[in-house]
Amino acid sequence: MRRRTFLKNLGALGGGGLATCDLPRLVASTGSLPDRFRLGVISDELSQDFEEALRIMKGYGLNWVEIRTVWKTYNTEASTEQVQRIRTLLEQYNFKVSVIDTALYKCDLPGAGNVMGEKDAYPYAGQMDLLKRAMDRAHTFGTEKLRVFSFWRVADPEAQFPRIAGELAKAADVARSSGIRLLLEDEGSCNVGCARELTKMLSLVPNANFGANWDVGNGYWHGEVSFPDGYALLNKKRIWHVHLKDVRCGDSAAKQRKAEAWRLKGGPESQTSNCHTTLVGEGEVDLLGQLRALLRDGYQGTMSLEPEYEAPGINHQEATRRSLEKLLKIVTTAES
Repeated sequence: MRRRTFLKNLGALGGGGLATCDLPRLVASTGSLPDRFRLGVISDELSQDFEEALRIMKGYGLNWVEIRTVWKTYNTEASTEQVQRIRTLLEQYNFKVSVIDTALYKCDLPGAGNVMGEKDAYPYAGQMDLLKRAMDRAHTFGTEKLRVFSFWRVADPEAQFPRIAGELAKAADVARSSGIRLLLEDEGSCNVGCARELTKMLSLVPNANFGANWDVGNGYWHGEVSFPDGYALLNKKRIWHVHLKDVRCGDSAAKQRKAEAWRLKGGPESQTSNCHTTLVGEGEVDLLGQLRALLRDGYQGTMSLEPEYEAPGINHQEATRRSLEKLLKIVTTAES
């Protein structure tokens, strides 16, 4: 379906926000959504029931999915039966997998501890086994991309960057032998938490199969306006997947961002605590500008909605639906 036709039909629904049931009906009556962006959702943001999540996404005309947890189990721990069920459902609903999420290096860097009070998702000694399970999942589900991290955040992250880079390069070497690419996310609780840090780490790990999972919202917790400031720092050719969300920060948080308190101190006491995720379109992330910049820069990779939002009176699925509906309108505007 052409973008102009979709926009015309979208406008016919009225100038206000779409009701939750309206957009799926529109898709059913007019065809698919614009597909210039390979847009999907992290499935558990909609439901832990993988089939329900796919069914909802299909109703919005989506054909891509990112897999994290399914049936309340991290995909790398899913049983043989669950793995086969996922594969069957992907074929049944005609979905392609953008990224397999892993918890690789969501653990302490040996001897370094962490300032976040986080517990290891898996012990350091088990990281290579975790990587091998994740690579198996990628092969089974038809993708070559795995999301990874940079160890729990320490007091002075950049002092540990050479060690972290060595660990990431080692993992990338293992992955390369299986045709797998590793995508490092800028994650607030880890040592790479914003675009500035992501840019530096990418320069330290030049492996051809090592790139970025760019989360355009996460930098706000590190005193960084992710777009346009953070995005401007990144090597665009090494962005292989994008996470989309919206974030709202209060006045005191804005002052903290200007002071870059997190960057200077590196500890939770300097966190921009007044920042929080919100429904797409109700925060300060310029998602329209980000999408237009990706188009301008020739981005042809995948992207996923990861709203991470719920509030009193609205459950997580409904919040994700509302964010998705708003994001789809932003997508069509970006393409105009």
